[in-house]
Amino acid sequence: RIIMDTIIQKDREDMEIIAKSNNDYPVLMINQNRYLKSEFPDGELYSKWRTINKKMISEVNGKVIWTLKVEAPHLINGNLEPLDEILAYWYPSHKAFLSMINSPHRKENFELRKKLIVFAVIHRCDGRNVPQIK
Repeated sequence: RIIMDTIIQKDREDMEIIAKSNNDYPVLMINQNRYLKSEFPDGELYSKWRTINKKMISEVNGKVIWTLKVEAPHLINGNLEPLDEILAYWYPSHKAFLSMINSPHRKENFELRKKLIVFAVIHRCDGRNVPQIK
């Protein structure tokens, strides 16, 4: 069983290989989160975390592409993990994403995250062709 904030080691290793190569490319992180009921979307803890989180992302020239409030599950196949929000974070490279480990805001970000987020899954996606509404 994987516990909160566990980075799957194989994915981290794959990202480090890409980051060190001459073929590094943008990465899109899709975050699926459920928060403490009292905090989302207007709680003080949520607001503080988003502020710190945005600082970390902007330090590496990343962007918050979108945040979507989840209205309700539409289709369930397996165990239901209700979500509150889906966020898309874009980074110019794997190297940029991995460099956030050196952010002066990292410790505060993770402390807030542990207090705020009840359930989360983050998917790493190819960021070269970011979905957009045309």
